[in-house]
Amino acid sequence: MLEDTFSRLEAAKMRWMAGGVADASGDPLADGSDAAEAQLRLLAQAALFKQSCLRPSKPGKTALRPLLPDLELPVLPDVLRPAFRQLMQVQDRRSRQGLIGFMAARGVLAHPFDWLPPQDLNGYPDAYIALVKWNAGAEQHSAALSADSWEDMYPAERQRAFNALRATTPEIARQLMEAHAGCLPADQRLALLDCFVQGLSPGDGTYLRRLASGDRSAKVKARALGLLARLDDVEDGEDARELADFMVQTKTGLVRRRQVIDLRDKLNPAQKKRVGDLFETVSFSALASALGVVPSILAANYVTQPHTSPAPFLEMCIRSAPVDALMTYWGRMRADGAAQMHMLAAFADRLTQEQMTTQALGMINAGAVTDFGSVLDVVGPDAGRAISEALLNCDMYRTFRGDLKSALAKRAKGESDYQVTTTIAQGDAHAMMLALLLTADAARQVISDLEEAGLHNADPILRPLKFNSALQGFSP
Repeated sequence: MLEDTFSRLEAAKMRWMAGGVADASGDPLADGSDAAEAQLRLLAQAALFKQSCLRPSKPGKTALRPLLPDLELPVLPDVLRPAFRQLMQVQDRRSRQGLIGFMAARGVLAHPFDWLPPQDLNGYPDAYIALVKWNAGAEQHSAALSADSWEDMYPAERQRAFNALRATTPEIARQLMEAHAGCLPADQRLALLDCFVQGLSPGDGTYLRRLASGDRSAKVKARALGLLARLDDVEDGEDARELADFMVQTKTGLVRRRQVIDLRDKLNPAQKKRVGDLFETVSFSALASALGVVPSILAANYVTQPHTSPAPFLEMCIRSAPVDALMTYWGRMRADGAAQMHMLAAFADRLTQEQMTTQALGMINAGAVTDFGSVLDVVGPDAGRAISEALLNCDMYRTFRGDLKSALAKRAKGESDYQVTTTIAQGDAHAMMLALLLTADAARQVISDLEEAGLHNADPILRPLKFNSALQGFSP
């Protein structure tokens, strides 16, 4: 009976979809009705039958989601959510992370229905930890980090709690890591080890030496060696002497003879590779000792050469040199034109945020900026008034405005070519980075400048700058 009824209802639906008329003669569902009314009644019966008798069964793995957790910050106001969703369409990871960080700096979080952070939360604000745990189905709790709560904590949550514990009671934090970190993945162990820069003391030496010699991750070993070098607690004299043998000390200058330390000329490829490997493990102080000089002399006399990425010697300085020696060499690099803004990002665990901002300001004012994104990497989003003023007065910003104005003028005349398209696309990227760095007042100034250059007020290039300006009223 059920199958017969269903087949008749399905046939009526198909006739209706094809423009036909239902046959009501002898049909108990439409008896006594004309053809048009019978058709409508059959369709209504078909819909009712489908909704009441053919409802899909619940999948076996479904489960109720817990309610959204209490968040540390309010979510983005509804009026700005469409603009946020548009901006998050960018595929550049730096821009996406910068936008999320910018919003957190202004005191708001993305609405969970618009965006959820990845589970590792790497590069995103800690304020999203509750949402990460909710999305992963993990239990929400607020217990302090201890031996009992170590396993229960979500990785990002444990990292945050460990960093706070290391800042207050570094010895207890180290003991917890010694007891429980061995079973963690290498990336999590490395992240916890990065927290040792706070409160680093000789008491950490024994544990760091054990990591440097026996950890299963090469990155963790190298990081432990770097921390030991800052404690001047390394035994790399043989490697340091080998590296020193690849170097020469000469004099330069006709009147004021100055000592110069550099690698020997004509190293073959195998020797160059060995030198690179030694720079990754030898400590700064050990190399100075092997060369027969004090660390300050090594920093003041080693050659500086332009590099697109941090040179091995600079990386060794960042990893293991005393801060004074590191800044001496960095100052020489800046004076010789070898320093680049993106190199400064590696100084984050050696300098305070105020010192990083000061260094960034000096490089911006000196015209050493070739990429606004590198400034974002160094100072972080919503960098403040001093950085904003420096950026709007730097050569790169003036060049950006001038190039964009020329490209827009050519496009308006119908002279668009590959170069014009590339310049406008670069302008879009520059506007995004500026929007993540500037204050709201500075963002409005950039909008005005770009409109004068030829952009229409509704141009998509201005979207991130308008978002910056609109979000000012929602800052705490």
